[in-house]
Amino acid sequence: MSEKVNVYYDKNCRLCNVAVNVAKKNDKDNCLVFISNENIDIKDTVIVEEGDVRFEKSEAVGILLKKINFKFTYLIVNIFPKFFRNLVYDFIARYRYNIFGKIK
Repeated sequence: MSEKVNVYYDKNCRLCNVAVNVAKKNDKDNCLVFISNENIDIKDTVIVEEGDVRFEKSEAVGILLKKINFKFTYLIVNIFPKFFRNLVYDFIARYRYNIFGKIK
């Protein structure tokens, strides 16, 4: 069995909840543990902790894509350099409630 991977996400974000549901459905190794980020300081990013290593923003998304076996999507996303992926991530994170809505 794979080592558990903690995923901190915004439980009030509709996009985040859809992503969590897709990840849960495709987590064949049952290694992902989803935790609301309401009790941590960082609110506008997904955080993935794998062992002692912490990933944020587009790197965290990449780890999730690999864990749920979305290898093709992972390869397409990683064609772009990290600074560009994080620019896109920051834009989506900033406007996620406006674009996708907020869960009350």
